[in-house]
Amino acid sequence: MRWAAILAAGLCAPAAFADEGGPLLGGVGRITVQGGWRLVANDTFYDRYASRPENAGLAPSPRSKGSPIGLASFAYAVTDFVELGVDLFGTVQRLQLTGQPRLNTVSYGALLGLRLQGGLDVGPDGLVPFVGILTGPLLASATFEGQASKETLTQAWGATVGATLRLTPVWGLTAEYRLVRARGAVEAPGRKFGTFNAGGSWFGLGITYTFPPEPSHPGRGF
Repeated sequence: MRWAAILAAGLCAPAAFADEGGPLLGGVGRITVQGGWRLVANDTFYDRYASRPENAGLAPSPRSKGSPIGLASFAYAVTDFVELGVDLFGTVQRLQLTGQPRLNTVSYGALLGLRLQGGLDVGPDGLVPFVGILTGPLLASATFEGQASKETLTQAWGATVGATLRLTPVWGLTAEYRLVRARGAVEAPGRKFGTFNAGGSWFGLGITYTFPPEPSHPGRGF
């Protein structure tokens, strides 16, 4: 349901975001660097381990609820309402299964994004809200301490919603939420533990640098 709601909002975005007093965006490029938190419970992974017959009677595994994440976006607005971009990301998380060595997971990759955006006459130099869809390769690595890592290359899918508050014609603050679906395998010599959630809910806050519009758009000062 969350995916459907975000995509439905995206279809309505151009009309909802239109504002005659807001900034025009066609021909504008941007770089956004964010830090944030990745919220993911991995309940399925823990429950599957606890349900194995050989693990009956073991104390519940301590559960990690999330991990830090870093993101960098490189995007270009082909029109005032449509932006294309590439988002690079990386995150690490430590998991613990009762009776097993500590498990370190790493997820990183690149997501291609199609965003619908608009400009509102809000704040020092305008507000740019956006919604979009994301997909791209994600490499998930899982390593029990003292053992070889298991790497999984998978196709990630996601949806995003956020906004950039422009403080000056080139600098702004960006807040963004992403819901990403991807999984990575967990293995040890001679044993498989299933898969962990390499996606989850991503909350990011960062800085955006906006490149001036192309010369073919006269009079578009910000």
